[in-house]
Amino acid sequence: MAGALVGGAVLSAFLQVAFDRAASREVLDYLNGRKLIDRLVQKLKLELMSAGAVLNDAEEKQITDPAVKKWLDELKDAVYVADDLLDEIAYEAMRCKLEAESTTTSKVMGFLSTTFVNSFDRRIQSELENILEQLESITKQKDVLRLEKVAAAAEVPSRPLTTSCPEEYGVFGRDKDKEAIFDKFQSHDASVNGICVVPIVGMGGVGKTTLARLIYNDKRVEESFDIKAWVCVSENYDYFRIAKTIFEEVTSSACDIQTMNLLQNKIREKFKEKKVFLVLDDVWNENYDDWVELLKVFKCGALEIKIIVTTRSTIVASKVGTLSYILNELSNEECWSIFEKHAFKNGSSGEFPVLEEIGRKIIRKCRGLPLAAKALAGLLRLEENPREWTKILKSDIWNLPKGNINILPALRLSYHYLPPHLKRCFAYCSILPKDYEFKKEELVLLWMAEDLLQQYEGNGMMEEIGEQYFDDLVSRSFFQRSGSNQSCFVMHDLVNDLAIFISGEFCFKLEDNESCVITRKTRHLSYVRTEYDTSKKFKVSYKAKDLRTFLGLDLSWYQRYHNRISTMMLNDLLLTFKCLRVLSFSSYSNMRELPNSIGNLKHLRYLNLSYTLIKWLPDSLCNLYKLQTLLLFKCESLIELPSKMWRLVNLRHLDLVGTKLKEMPLQMGKLGNLVKLTTFVVGKHSGSSIKELGELHHLSGALSILNLQNVHHARDAREVNLKDKQYLSELVFQCGFDNENSEKERHVLEQLCPHSKLESLTIEDYGGTKFPNWLEDCSFSNMVSIRLANCKYCSSLPSLGHLPVLKKLYIQGFHFVLRVDREFYGDGSSTIKPFKSLEVLSFKDMPEWQEWFLFEGEHEDGVGVFSTLKELCLSECPKLSGGLPSQLPSLIKLEIAKCQQLVASVPRAPTLNKLQLSDCDKVVLKELPPKLDYLFIRGGRIFLQSFAELMTCLAVPGSGVPTTLKSLRIEGTFQITTGHYYPSLESLTITDDSDSLWSFPLESYPKLKSLDVWESKNLESLFVSEESYRDLSSLTHLYISSSPNFVSFFSICAPNLTTISINNCNKLKSLPENMRTLFPSLEFLEVRQCPKLESFPEGGLNLVTLYVSYCDKLFSRGLQDLHSLREIFIDDDNCKEVESFPEEALLPPTLTNINILSFPKLKSLKGFQHLTSLKQLFISNCDNLQYSPEEGFPTNLSSLIINCCPKLQYLPEDGFPTTLSSLIIYSCPLLKQRCEREKGEEWPKIAHIPNIVIDDELIE
Repeated sequence: MAGALVGGAVLSAFLQVAFDRAASREVLDYLNGRKLIDRLVQKLKLELMSAGAVLNDAEEKQITDPAVKKWLDELKDAVYVADDLLDEIAYEAMRCKLEAESTTTSKVMGFLSTTFVNSFDRRIQSELENILEQLESITKQKDVLRLEKVAAAAEVPSRPLTTSCPEEYGVFGRDKDKEAIFDKFQSHDASVNGICVVPIVGMGGVGKTTLARLIYNDKRVEESFDIKAWVCVSENYDYFRIAKTIFEEVTSSACDIQTMNLLQNKIREKFKEKKVFLVLDDVWNENYDDWVELLKVFKCGALEIKIIVTTRSTIVASKVGTLSYILNELSNEECWSIFEKHAFKNGSSGEFPVLEEIGRKIIRKCRGLPLAAKALAGLLRLEENPREWTKILKSDIWNLPKGNINILPALRLSYHYLPPHLKRCFAYCSILPKDYEFKKEELVLLWMAEDLLQQYEGNGMMEEIGEQYFDDLVSRSFFQRSGSNQSCFVMHDLVNDLAIFISGEFCFKLEDNESCVITRKTRHLSYVRTEYDTSKKFKVSYKAKDLRTFLGLDLSWYQRYHNRISTMMLNDLLLTFKCLRVLSFSSYSNMRELPNSIGNLKHLRYLNLSYTLIKWLPDSLCNLYKLQTLLLFKCESLIELPSKMWRLVNLRHLDLVGTKLKEMPLQMGKLGNLVKLTTFVVGKHSGSSIKELGELHHLSGALSILNLQNVHHARDAREVNLKDKQYLSELVFQCGFDNENSEKERHVLEQLCPHSKLESLTIEDYGGTKFPNWLEDCSFSNMVSIRLANCKYCSSLPSLGHLPVLKKLYIQGFHFVLRVDREFYGDGSSTIKPFKSLEVLSFKDMPEWQEWFLFEGEHEDGVGVFSTLKELCLSECPKLSGGLPSQLPSLIKLEIAKCQQLVASVPRAPTLNKLQLSDCDKVVLKELPPKLDYLFIRGGRIFLQSFAELMTCLAVPGSGVPTTLKSLRIEGTFQITTGHYYPSLESLTITDDSDSLWSFPLESYPKLKSLDVWESKNLESLFVSEESYRDLSSLTHLYISSSPNFVSFFSICAPNLTTISINNCNKLKSLPENMRTLFPSLEFLEVRQCPKLESFPEGGLNLVTLYVSYCDKLFSRGLQDLHSLREIFIDDDNCKEVESFPEEALLPPTLTNINILSFPKLKSLKGFQHLTSLKQLFISNCDNLQYSPEEGFPTNLSSLIINCCPKLQYLPEDGFPTTLSSLIIYSCPLLKQRCEREKGEEWPKIAHIPNIVIDDELIE
């Protein structure tokens, strides 16, 4: 059975791609009548078949024989070349066919022979002869290497059989996991037919066997079970062998039974009326029938059977048990404990501090894998030379001595048993950076573009195949769900290293610390985008002329707003790499156009331009007949698509979310392969084009149809035929507010009835007075979310309560609705509970809504309507006067805003976590919910009267008030309730319009981390009374704004306060003299519009960052005492007389960043020479600045940014320091002209700077 696990050689799947290409309709059309070229192609196939026959043998031998590894690489390179040739033939055949169809309607039989250029035939023939010669040479070498034809079931060295013996050095970091397994054993859900199975799932080396041993040897198992047995199942799953091993363990003697029936009877005798504990370690078999056969052995009258199964596969886990336990990696500290025990004499590093420092760095390479920690420690055991430790630290883990380390076989075993198609997909993932978070769809589209998905009749669409591949790799622990973003996945670092090891020189990550060398064979390249991506960065990549993948990636979402690429780089790339299949320019903020040369990339399947400022696409894009994926997500300047988009006949994914398209090009219906079309815009002059959607039969996922008011006739909408588009899960209809044609809009919408399996529906800007009949159809049994927005003229809401799985309902902008009545809930049947699954309900912007019929009372399940509701929002409903649902047992969040006539009490909701009450005078908050975490109150007479009572409730222990409240935000009147204590509050925000808040007693809020006070016109001080010994060590953030009478911080000692922001406090003259002692952790200070503030306290501060704005007097004494200051922002439009800045020695020499903003009279810069630590200088909005420093800039300056300085013309005569790596100039027209490349007077001064950006253009 183990043979079923072994997938075979990875290259065999690649050969199949080439065979399929040679047999494709396009290639066969081309070969028709070209006998010589046809013979060459047939000969090519034979050579590939000859090489393919020995691939299984070669893949096994390459592990130990470098010559075989080299032979495989040469073969793979030749197959790439052959595949590109065949693909080019297919492209030319397709091009000729499309051109013929667009120029004539007559029959085009024989068009290939008449339209192909002879020069193309000659070139293809020559290149086929060259590759055949190369392949013949390669296939001859297989005999020299003694490669043979063998089945795919060749074995790799298996792991040593595991035992139940306890770990010699102890187990670290698994106590919580052990207890979690014991808890699962107690769960009723874990048992099926009296047998409780708990699978432990995790990647190779994570410690599954160790955890199983820990549980197996726990005293609770010893005390609670009569019989226990351990079986190492491994790859060779044989239920007879497993049963026999269990029997031998139980009887402590050899077993010579040869029949299953007799063995089963013997086991039954032993297990009868006994409690049995079993461990089946390292299970790989995913066949459910085999597991059922094994379970038959255990159905033997035992009192209790509990089984632990360890496996790398979630598929195995799902087959054998109901409650899997996912085993995660250890922390670095836990890994260090393992490493320390194995590496040092007596298991302690105390005598070797230097080795410990290196060892802790080595541990980071393990990324939580205990096997890796143990193996690396074994290499260094009793080694006391730091040089040897450093050597291990700097080595790639896959290049360490194979005989001494078992990480490689442990992880490679998982790879070995992948089928060939998954091996290719996994190896391709080596281009993903470590820690890169990726989504399933993102990777599937890349695999599809690289022809890594094997499609054959009956196995579904390519996207479905790719998703299955992805799920298979997840199930085998090659991918793991990201801990920070559940919609994304990551690869463990060592799995990433394995992919790099497998892919070899064919994949390359362009990194600063990259030790690998790119070669001619390299086909797939990735890199992390930066602020300055120029030709110089990619110079090394030009060796790989046949590159297929050029993929830029971002490691963080905020990075995408700062990336730039040079125009020269763009052009060079498109002219150099003619074989590209994957190309991504996404997230380049300065990219506004795509060169025409994009049309020369005949092989291109995937093009990503998302998050760029492109306004239009060149017509040459429509020559990319192989293009499958075009991503234009958030191209917010894009207003039109090329007119001949219909020529992209292989296009499957077109993402237009966030674009500004005015209309779709004509003949979109010819794109019959489209699977994903996010947006279809109906144009004013092409309203009938909507019917072209009817030709797109494979659409899936989400589709938005915009500007429906432009549809000419309702019959055109009928031809869209949404009812037959069963794969669409989300629909958005945007109509366009046309009340004059409301009947037409309704008729159009009536014809757009979707299929009954739709999951999400949005209708917005609808100008009709009544919704289409289908919206209330009972057949929408899968509808999860509905959003109806800005349907101003509708006077009633549709009946939606009958939808059984509806979870989210958003109603907004219904200006004519007066009441929400019984019809809203459904057909009124007492047997059907309305909104039985609803979790989110939101009503917003309903100015005339007066009555809400509350469907109270219990139903058959014993609970009322909205029993599942978790979030309720009522906003901008000023005339609503009824009540609120009284029983909301599941409510977590309640928001009521601008509902001035609403008379109601906050409903009883024991689970309420977040409560926001704003401008709703008549809503009564009688008691605080017991689990409330966040409370926001704004305005309202009721709060003026009862605020003190509310604050008293918060303060008094034992009043039934939650101690869970952590965040309180008050806008309106804040009254101090003296003598009270608020033990749970961590964040308090006050916007105070009363006259009563003179001072604020911080001692009453001992756990407060953040205090924000806004617009408190009488607040004078913050204080802690001398009698109080309250600890303010929790306070980290303090913000005071628009409090004109604020003058002091009395007696405040906050040792962990890191941030203070003071804004618009006109009377504040000084900061506390002992501020450095009171706030020893203060790192960030912001002071804005404090005109009387004259200086910082003597003795300085520990500030790292200082932001000063409109504080004219603050620099009178300079900032020399701020010895820790690294960054300063100076923004001062009021500095009318300052013509030169900074004055000599005004700023401390520790500064690394200076930002000078809005000095209207500033003419020159000087006084920088003593700032020897300065790295970045930013100058902006200095309208009269004319001169840069005569003495030049500091010698360590690395970045200079000049923005909106229209009179600046001259740069320092002596140029810039050699350390300057980036010069960025925006909106400085005179300086821009003088810095023109090769021509400007200032160009010689800046030509040496590596990165120059002028008005967002990256200059090379």
